[in-house]
Amino acid sequence: MKKLIEFDNAVEALGDSMLANMPEDRIKDVQQFREYFEQVADVKLRKLGLRLIDECVAFAYMFRIGTAYEKVSGKSLEIGRLREEVYKRGLRTYGSTQLKG
Repeated sequence: MKKLIEFDNAVEALGDSMLANMPEDRIKDVQQFREYFEQVADVKLRKLGLRLIDECVAFAYMFRIGTAYEKVSGKSLEIGRLREEVYKRGLRTYGSTQLKG
């Protein structure tokens, strides 16, 4: 569960970095979790996590190249939805008791 919290923090930091034109290191911070999700036993959590990573990377590059606001905004909403699903699935998979320490 600790990895999921770290991942969620990286996704949030990526979104927060919009004012700094999404530095490459913020994108890499999210991408570093790909190996973690590839090894997750829960298939649904694995697919959700990998999709969220892909959506975050697409969002960052869309923003950096100046894609139309409507498209970037739509991608942002999708990321928010996926982020919530990943977190909920992680709680179901690992249990909320692992959040305590």
